[in-house]
Amino acid sequence: MSKDYYEILGVSKDATQDEIKKAYRKKAIEHHPDKGGSEEKFKEAAEAYESLSDPEKRRNYDTFGSDKNFHSHSFDINDIFSQFGDIFSGFGGFGGRRQRRGSDIGVKVPLKLIDILLGSDKKIKYNRNIKCSTCGGQGGTDVVTCKGCNGSGQKMNIRQTGFGRIQQVMECNDCQGKGKTVKNRCKKCQGDGTNYKEETLDIKIPAGAVSGMQLTMPGYGNEVQDGFPGDLYIQIEEIIDDKFKRDGINLQCDEWISISDAVLGTEIEIDTPMGSTTLKIPTGCESGKIFNIKGKGIPNLSQNGSSYGRGDLNIKINVKIPKVTTVEQKRIFEKLRDIL
Repeated sequence: MSKDYYEILGVSKDATQDEIKKAYRKKAIEHHPDKGGSEEKFKEAAEAYESLSDPEKRRNYDTFGSDKNFHSHSFDINDIFSQFGDIFSGFGGFGGRRQRRGSDIGVKVPLKLIDILLGSDKKIKYNRNIKCSTCGGQGGTDVVTCKGCNGSGQKMNIRQTGFGRIQQVMECNDCQGKGKTVKNRCKKCQGDGTNYKEETLDIKIPAGAVSGMQLTMPGYGNEVQDGFPGDLYIQIEEIIDDKFKRDGINLQCDEWISISDAVLGTEIEIDTPMGSTTLKIPTGCESGKIFNIKGKGIPNLSQNGSSYGRGDLNIKINVKIPKVTTVEQKRIFEKLRDIL
């Protein structure tokens, strides 16, 4: 489902950082589960604040749309809490235990040169774990607080060593860190709370993308029971073009002309991914000469996802040397040699 982070926090798209912070404080207090609020809305507010409070992430979010925000890393709601100690100091943490997070997923997307030049909308399919529709992600019925950890999902392990006592916080074995146990397991998900499903997602590839570039979509990874989903990492793979080679934001290609055209000059039509263009060959053109056409290369992609300017197209001219197979052809070239 698409998420409008500005709408979630109740601010305009031109809101200042101070306005965003105040809006999040208000929403966090309003929806905090320990105060009888909605856990889902509380999580949404935290996710929205994590994106809009960082200038670079906010630019990426504004560039790629409400649910197409490409971030460089995922977020941890507990890290956000640390910025608002005055709000949560009396709540004892979120639900009394650290939130679990689903695993990330990686997908490779091959792109043709035309897709990189113009940017493109792609539809990708991938598999991920989503919360079970039968049990609502609870894993079953008769869900009770784990007696082994009292709902914290963690146990304290104390060991005596030669250096003294060592205390180590470990995941509770009884509930696998969930803080609760299920008496009657769901038949569909076998108590896990999630099912494997194929997802289809529309993404926007910015013009000027490079091979190896990684786009991150927070929250589109694997979901987990009672926690936050992981992220989806989309890696760009550029398909090698048969004619054009890429050199940064510039394109390179080879064109062949006859020896007569090289001597007398000519005009040639060059088919590029952006359409055809005419190149004028001057008289006496030497083989290996490179002609530069401005603005016919790759868009220059900035760090915030927008494109500005384009590279150039560099065309290398190669002169075809004909094979002399007849007496007449040999006589012509011998005459030219005497003249030239």
